[in-house]
Amino acid sequence: MARLSNFRSAFISLCWMMLFHLAACVSVAELPPDVSISPSTAAQTIKPSSTPFLPATVIPHLTNIPTHTPTQTETPLPVEGFLPRLAKDVKPVSYLDTCEYLAARWDPQNAQPGSVVVPIMYHGIRKEGGSVNDNITVTEKYFKQTMQHAVELGFQTITIEQLAAFLQRNAYIPPRSLLLIIDDRRLGTVRNHFMPVLEQNQWTLVMAYITGVADQREWREIKSVLASGRVEIEAHGFLHNGATYFTEKTSDDVIHQEIYGPIQAFEENLGFRPKVFIWPGGNFTPATVAEADKAGYQLGFTAYARGPVMFNWIPQGEPERQAGNPFLLLPRYWSTAAYVNLDQAVELAQQAADFANQNRQAELDWYNRYCSAHPRPEMHPMEPILKP
Repeated sequence: MARLSNFRSAFISLCWMMLFHLAACVSVAELPPDVSISPSTAAQTIKPSSTPFLPATVIPHLTNIPTHTPTQTETPLPVEGFLPRLAKDVKPVSYLDTCEYLAARWDPQNAQPGSVVVPIMYHGIRKEGGSVNDNITVTEKYFKQTMQHAVELGFQTITIEQLAAFLQRNAYIPPRSLLLIIDDRRLGTVRNHFMPVLEQNQWTLVMAYITGVADQREWREIKSVLASGRVEIEAHGFLHNGATYFTEKTSDDVIHQEIYGPIQAFEENLGFRPKVFIWPGGNFTPATVAEADKAGYQLGFTAYARGPVMFNWIPQGEPERQAGNPFLLLPRYWSTAAYVNLDQAVELAQQAADFANQNRQAELDWYNRYCSAHPRPEMHPMEPILKP
């Protein structure tokens, strides 16, 4: 009887356990499918469902997005420049974009590399037998020797218009070009000394003229000289005296008078404007250079003998470089040393021509690599510069 009672108890316990497990299974199956996860449950590990699903799109953090590295523009190395031995503190100044320069330099229609301009500044020429008592006058004998030497070296004169075109775009000029300039009011020197040389050699001359004190008789003489077709006239200040030379202390009124006065005088008496300003006394300042540029002058000449001039190559000292306008501060040789200066210019021109010939292919390669926006230049035939 006791064993039957124990069997009954065990059977009842087993039934209760089966009912408990069955209830638990039904309870899990009836949970709603969209369970809301509270902040407290978000930290728990959630096991994935066995039902297949599309994976979520993962947006990476901004720092994980690979950044685009732009292609670096190649910085061109500078074209090797012609650097001969010049006087202390004198450096050649260039003024054109390299691509523009190379295109004009090697254009066969333009001036050949090594073409040089020698500006010479004259004042007085003393007749034979007379004495020279200053450092700006030359004897008639020395003047004639210098002119003959220029002929023997193959120099030809050019006009202001030719010089401007050469400097701006390398327009053709004779390989050895000469620019003769006589300063101040020296009509007698022009007639008696220069005119025979000009006519004999088919040359030209520029008069740098002081206009503020010229009367009507003098203007008539000027017109007569200009009518020869061998003489040009350009501005050399209005009064041009010690009180009007440009310094940092020169008043605005004097600056205006010396720069704009010649323009009015030219227009009233000759009917045209001067294109060139030859600095009175050789004096200038950055402010007066800027004013001359504003007034419309295209070129200007100092009294510094820095060397000859070539295309995109103007030798200047520190005062000129500070002003930042190479066209208005061109150098000039002094007449008192012109004979020797001609030889020096020929030597430098030959060096420049040799340099161009040696670097021609390198310059063309540079142009083809970095100047795709410009037309490909033709190779300029390297004709030999005239030998003395």
